[in-house]
Amino acid sequence: MKTFRARITSLFLFLIGCSVLGTGFFLALLLHSSYIDSLSSRLTKESKMIAEMIEWSGGESDLASLQQEIKAFGDTLEAHVTLYNVQGKVLGDSMNSKSSSELSEEWEQIRSQSNGLEVITIPKSDELIAAVPVVQDGKKIGVVRISSPLDEVNQSLSQVWLSLAGGLVIAYALAAFASSRVASSVTRPLEEMTQVAVDIAQKRFHRRVKEDGKDEIGRLGRAINRMAHSLQFQMETIRKSERRLTSVIESMESGLLMVNARGRVSIANKSFEQQFGAKPSEIVGVPYDEIETTFDLSSLISRCAQTGTRIREEIHLHHPVERILEANLAPMWVESNGIGVVAVFHDLTAIRRLEQMRKDFVANVSHELRTPITSIRGFSETLLDGAMQDPDTCREFLKIILEESIRLQRLVGNLLDLSTIESKQMTMNFEQLSIASFLRNVTKTLGEQARSKEQTLQVEIKEDFQIRMDPDRLKQIVLNLVSNAITYTPAGGEIRVQVDQEERNWILVVSDTGMGIPEEDLGRIFERFYRVDKARSRESGGTGLGLAIVKHLVEEYEGEIDVTSKVGEGTTFTIRFSKE
Repeated sequence: MKTFRARITSLFLFLIGCSVLGTGFFLALLLHSSYIDSLSSRLTKESKMIAEMIEWSGGESDLASLQQEIKAFGDTLEAHVTLYNVQGKVLGDSMNSKSSSELSEEWEQIRSQSNGLEVITIPKSDELIAAVPVVQDGKKIGVVRISSPLDEVNQSLSQVWLSLAGGLVIAYALAAFASSRVASSVTRPLEEMTQVAVDIAQKRFHRRVKEDGKDEIGRLGRAINRMAHSLQFQMETIRKSERRLTSVIESMESGLLMVNARGRVSIANKSFEQQFGAKPSEIVGVPYDEIETTFDLSSLISRCAQTGTRIREEIHLHHPVERILEANLAPMWVESNGIGVVAVFHDLTAIRRLEQMRKDFVANVSHELRTPITSIRGFSETLLDGAMQDPDTCREFLKIILEESIRLQRLVGNLLDLSTIESKQMTMNFEQLSIASFLRNVTKTLGEQARSKEQTLQVEIKEDFQIRMDPDRLKQIVLNLVSNAITYTPAGGEIRVQVDQEERNWILVVSDTGMGIPEEDLGRIFERFYRVDKARSRESGGTGLGLAIVKHLVEEYEGEIDVTSKVGEGTTFTIRFSKE
């Protein structure tokens, strides 16, 4: 396939070649005609000159001298000179190379074309002839014929032809070079524009055309540059939109799955992978019914695509982790060859867990409040019914009412503390504390409680050091842990409080030799109202909120709490706080 430049160059060369050949042919004919005309004119002048110069009266008295004279004219002019009388008889011939019959034939030709022996020129294939009448005293007495061979003429014309051909070849070469340059100058911008257009089609929008000239090609180049700039701007806008859309899709907490009209997955985000365990890189481009999940997702997608209606269902997954999801599927009619489906999966696990926790919390609070309130109401009604008359019974009942009121107050106080801590509205009053002095003061009151249960409470501090914490909140942590240890340790047991330092942390350890916690309960002991031994906890007046308060306070200080326990051997709580 020829290029545009090749076609233009070929057309130029063809037109120039035709022009050069036509011009050469015309010049050759013109030169040939001019040369023949010039030779004819020369022969005519020479024949006239001979006719005027010849010394002949018209008679045939001195043919020998006439022959010599004719021969001298032929030698001088380097031409064939012949003298005829009016009857056509040859009186003199400078060459004597022709027979009488040939001379007679030439005479007949001269006479037939002379029209009364006027001056004539007779071109022949091999020579050029001129004939002029000889006039003496106004009377035509003969004819001078002079001829010149055309060999020299043809030879000269051949040299002219060669020179002309050489000149024409050179002219053609120069014209071809010029046409090639012109074609190149015309097509080079077009080729550059074509390459720029190809680059733009291949998404290389930075390419531009040189904007030279103010002609149509220059305007075309500027138009292409404006188009490229517009496309580059639009593609950058589209890329930014795609990046924003991709960022939004990937940052969504809800799982997203998009299926095109051909039934293949076109988009899947990371949340979908977390929910269903299917990697986007492995399922994009795969038919949706080939996605391996523990839930029959393909049936939902098929139903949505076939019915063309929205579907909203709650599904329960058990792998990779147990989740409760709300599936929202909607048909897409944006594709002309069918219906696609977009599916969004909201994780309701935390919401359902919170709802269950709220229900459990309400039930637990109701249960915990019901016991002291029932006791207070029952003993109060008993006193009003007449038990006040017996001082011992009245005192015992009032003592029970007081204990239940204190228990109720403690429960309400713990609930308020926990609510304040969880709502992040708790204020911290940091102070510089001596850990040894602080722990001795806190455990002083707890020592009496331990001794009343025949338990031993020991505080072990290897080295005193300074800490910066809120004393009330730290006291709350220690009191809850030690109180729990006293509650769940039988008589004769031991509770130990230890403090130590690490490079960046300081450690608080509370251990006991009590009943211990079963392994299956260790993960839930920090939940509100959760009790390992519910009967014993209520007998001891526990609220089930102490460890929940401890965990939230430790997290508020950005600390870590760990628990290890063995049934029948005791429990150890280890808390690490940063020194900074």
